[in-house]
This record gives sequence, C-alpha cells and structure tokens, in this order.
Amino acid sequence: MHTAPELITFTQAQANHVAEIVVWPATRILAFIAVAPLFSSSWLPTLWRLGFGFACAWAIIPDLPPMIPWPGMGGAIVVLLIQVVTGLTLGFLFRFLVGIFEFAAGWIALTMGLGFATTISSQYGEQSSTLSEIFKYGVVFLLIADGGIMGMLHVLSESFQIVPIGVLWPHWNWLHLANFGQVLFTEGVLMALPVVLMLMVVNVGMAIIARVAPQINLFAVGFPIMILVGLAGIYVLVPYLPRMVAHLFLLLTTKALPV
Repeated sequence: MHTAPELITFTQAQANHVAEIVVWPATRILAFIAVAPLFSSSWLPTLWRLGFGFACAWAIIPDLPPMIPWPGMGGAIVVLLIQVVTGLTLGFLFRFLVGIFEFAAGWIALTMGLGFATTISSQYGEQSSTLSEIFKYGVVFLLIADGGIMGMLHVLSESFQIVPIGVLWPHWNWLHLANFGQVLFTEGVLMALPVVLMLMVVNVGMAIIARVAPQINLFAVGFPIMILVGLAGIYVLVPYLPRMVAHLFLLLTTKALPV
C-alpha cells in the first residue's frame, strides 16, 4: 500500500530565520541595484538583477554581523524599510558620480551649439543630450575597466558592518551627505569650465567681428567655428576622464560614505 508523500513544512521560527539571513540583506542590495550605475540599466533583464541581488545576499551571509532577535511583524517591516532607504542612499550617491559627467557634457553641448542634438535615454526613457549619453557610457566603461564596479559592491558589503541590520536609524551624518552634492556640482563645473571658457572667447571674437564687419553672416560662419572649437576642447578633455573618474570615486568613498 502506497502512502502519500509528506509535504514540506516550515515552522514560524524557520521562516523568521530565513527573513533574517536572506530577505533583509537582499532588500538593501536590490534597492542599491535599482538605482546604481550599470546595475539599473534597462537592458539588463529584471530576473537577472533579482538573481544577482539574492546571489550577493547569499554570498555575504558569513560576513554579516549577528542578527537581531525577531522583532515581530511590525518591527520587521520597519527594518525592511530601513534597508530600502540605506540601499537607495548608496545607489544614488554612485548615480550622482555619473550624473556630474552628464551635467558637464550637457553644459558643453549647450554652449557649443549642440543642445539640439538629443537622444532618448536608454535607461530613463527621456530626452537627454547626445554628448551627455556618450560621457555617461564612457564613465561606466571606465568603472568596469578600472574595477569601480567591484568597488561599489565592496562599499555595499561594508555598509552592513557600518549600518548593521536592525539599526533603527543609520548614524550617518545626513547633512554631510546632502552638502556633498555641492562638492559634486562644483567638480562638474570645474570639469566643463575649460571648454566653456574656450567657447566664450570664441563668442567674444564673433561679437567683435560682427561690429567690425556687419556684412558677415555670423550664423553661417560662427556656428561651424563654435562646433569645431568645442570638439577640439573635448578632444583635449577626454584623456583626463580616467583620472577624473578615479578622483571622484575616491572622493565619494572616502569623504561621502563612512565605509
């Protein structure tokens, strides 16, 4: 006589233990992946990102600090929300690292007369400057080539030591993190300033020519000159991009993050 196979059953304690060692770390990691450069790209399948997040959570389980006792369903939801906030904060900081290069490229494109050259962003589905998209992918490729992606994952794993699971409010200096946006904006302005100053000198020269020889059609002469000077400035600026990316990545991980 055949007996029916027994169903796999889990006790409440086992379910709580799974939530402690897998779900909470995976929530922070998945929140980071949702906004961080490269990981949040729309061309990456959603299932791949979910699998990668849970794989990372499973890999860092041996290095996690001791878990807090099960705080009940209400406390577990609060802990879950804190993991989301922490992961999004880390992801947005690295997103800003790429964003300042997009800002600098957009300012250069607008000054040299290429502001009309726009494309649909593959990540956000909105119009952005073509030059900004080129700089964005260039920075992402530099992060991949120089190990910056692994550095981002290292910072994420170290955050579990700095902000352990169960801390009701991370002891980060949130005002310092907010003020760090001013530092990033300043770096973006300084990055684009040499090329913008070159174009401003060309604009002043075109204004003098317009006063001396009014019969010259500046729209036919000045526009190609502005584009050529802007491209020359970008040609000089591009070799310094790896050094800028390394400097800003080091600045971000040492000055903005407590890891």
